[in-house]
Amino acid sequence: MPDPLPPAHTDLAQLWQWAQQGWLMRIDAAFAQWVFEQAASANAPPHPSLPYIAAVLSALQTRGHSCLPIDRLSHEHPGHERHLRQRLGDMLSWPLDEPAQAALHTLCSHLPASHADWLAALQSPLVEAIDIPAHLPSDAAPPSAANPLLALDTPAPPLVLHLGKPPHSSAPQPLRLYLRRYHDLEQTVAHGLLERARHTVALAHAPVAATLAMLFDHPTPAPQATARPARRPAPATPNWQKTACALGLRRHLSVITGGPGTGKTYTAARLMAAALALAPDPAAVRIRLAAPTGKAAARLSESLQQALAALEHLPPALRQALAHIPPARTLHALLGARPGTRALQHHAGNPLALDWLFVDEASMVDLPMMAALLQALPASARLVLLGDKDQLASVEAGAVLGDICEHAEQGQYSPATARYLHATCGQSLPEQWTAPPIAPPPLLAQATAMLRESRRFGSDIGQLARIVQSGDEHALAQALHHVPPPTQAAPDAAAAVWWKEPANLDDALQRIQGGSGPWPGYGALADAVRDAPAWPQPPARNGDATQEQGQGQQHWQHQHTAWVWRVLEQLARFRILCATRSGPWGVEGMNALVLQHLAAAGLPVKPGWFAGRAVMVTRNDAHLGIFNGDVGIALPAAHDRRQLRVYFPPAAQAEAGPDGPRLRSFSVSRMQHVETAFAMTVHKSQGSEFEHVLLCLSAHTGPLLTRELLYTGLTRARAHLSYLAPATGLWPQAMRRRTQRASGLAELLHRATDDESNA
Repeated sequence: MPDPLPPAHTDLAQLWQWAQQGWLMRIDAAFAQWVFEQAASANAPPHPSLPYIAAVLSALQTRGHSCLPIDRLSHEHPGHERHLRQRLGDMLSWPLDEPAQAALHTLCSHLPASHADWLAALQSPLVEAIDIPAHLPSDAAPPSAANPLLALDTPAPPLVLHLGKPPHSSAPQPLRLYLRRYHDLEQTVAHGLLERARHTVALAHAPVAATLAMLFDHPTPAPQATARPARRPAPATPNWQKTACALGLRRHLSVITGGPGTGKTYTAARLMAAALALAPDPAAVRIRLAAPTGKAAARLSESLQQALAALEHLPPALRQALAHIPPARTLHALLGARPGTRALQHHAGNPLALDWLFVDEASMVDLPMMAALLQALPASARLVLLGDKDQLASVEAGAVLGDICEHAEQGQYSPATARYLHATCGQSLPEQWTAPPIAPPPLLAQATAMLRESRRFGSDIGQLARIVQSGDEHALAQALHHVPPPTQAAPDAAAAVWWKEPANLDDALQRIQGGSGPWPGYGALADAVRDAPAWPQPPARNGDATQEQGQGQQHWQHQHTAWVWRVLEQLARFRILCATRSGPWGVEGMNALVLQHLAAAGLPVKPGWFAGRAVMVTRNDAHLGIFNGDVGIALPAAHDRRQLRVYFPPAAQAEAGPDGPRLRSFSVSRMQHVETAFAMTVHKSQGSEFEHVLLCLSAHTGPLLTRELLYTGLTRARAHLSYLAPATGLWPQAMRRRTQRASGLAELLHRATDDESNA
């Protein structure tokens, strides 16, 4: 059945045609048509631009933006249209081919140009205009919504326009246009974060200082609450992990950001220990852990177990309280999400039963989920957000952690915060980290700590990560000048980076093969799969098994388990990361290339399942205990080599067997939602790390090729990074393009100032 065309305005047929081309979604065209019909039924006829504005707004929301940033798209000079096409094309991620660009040109011709044109187009009963200076979320409660994941059932206009007045002008200017739901979600998040940041906790400095000294300075017995620790000379650079703990104890909101290897989990473990040590009854403090995905939740539990195990010097009662912290859960599970609906068990009317909540991988938390989480927290609860502000933003709308941490690099700590840190950490903040005296210090900065020293990377990878973060193309050229030239031979074992552009698929095959040294590839995986132990003959069925047969079967199980472990360890050493799914340099092309290599290496490669196929779970299955993002490999079962099972590493908190934590395995017939995973997108790799990463970019990546994608991809490499692309100059191109999610959240958050600034 063809898409319907509005009878009174046939120009809207273009929107449906663009949806058929895949440049818009059908819902974008349908929303534009609905807006046109609703406006046409009012007394005044709609402005011709209004339905096109609605289509763009809907399209931006599906691409992760929470609003249409009119202030970035409107201009008063003659070159406006070219500027608009470039900005809007990047935000919509339309293809760069001629048909798509011609359609983009047509779309822009239907949109307003000047501020006055936008105001005229949005003069409609469907649009509520709000003067921003009169509506700060810290001044009043956010819009009422028992569950912000649900669409609001309200007679209010469906669109919300933010107006602002620039300096030296009395005329209002349009800033941002929202779907009402996302406007209200943004207000809810801003209000919830700022209220918690304002809520300080009265703490005596001496016990805080003693507790932090116990956790960070030396493993001494727990100090008395009244003890005053000995002062040490303040280091030139602050101990940011200790600083983060001190800040986390002081307010109901704490944000700890930093790149891989900077110690976010290490710091979180010590913040938990400090919170319990300072509590009158540590056993009564309810600490909960959460993450956006099941894979991230399992990884958080495992990392925290390791970090807490290092705190052996703590008093027994404190260690016991830490040991009783439950494993991490997904945010959906924590909030009580119900399958097939947006309804949540926990919300403002039925808050969570907890005192502290630690959320890891916060960069992956989208705007609706953050709003739901904040509404479900009791007023007395403490929220700690952990994440890397420079990683890719959430798949859905919003870039909440990025908006929160917009000024984290600068510190901007107030005099009151600096005095508190001096009293509790024994260190003075250098002037570069304090707020300038000419303006009130921002409130959110007093709750934010950025960890700046990474212990994970090899020096070359760490240097590249810092260069990409800075966007310094000259520094990139200097760094690459010292990278050894690529050859077909194995790279120097001491090197950390192997780089080739332009490259071809033969180069990719060579990197996929890898070597036996510190630059592993899938050649070592194929060797491990082929190096399977010999399956024993099945025991005779004429009577009970003898004791000797039972011992032999137990020995075989140990052999098989040890082999599976070796295969999983090889699989975890190397991964191919791609910017896109399709194309020869995307996930599909690279997976096909790996299968070609594995077949040549002697594995029984065939369509569907075969021994040695690596797979990623694409949908949570709580019944099986596997989650979106989990990676396993198909291998013959111990009891029958003709039957394949998918083996996964142990889950966090897994039951231990005689050979250590138990592996998880499931028949391939139960693996309904998986995909081949020798290669994966950079998005899917977030939170993971590998000894060797092969990063593949394509010249046709387009607007997806950003600084954040590059940073996320290269920082998945723990020791060695290989880079291949069929064209030159893709890194500088990516470094020039930032992932900019259109949002008003950062402005709402950073306009709030610290009430204690004059204390």
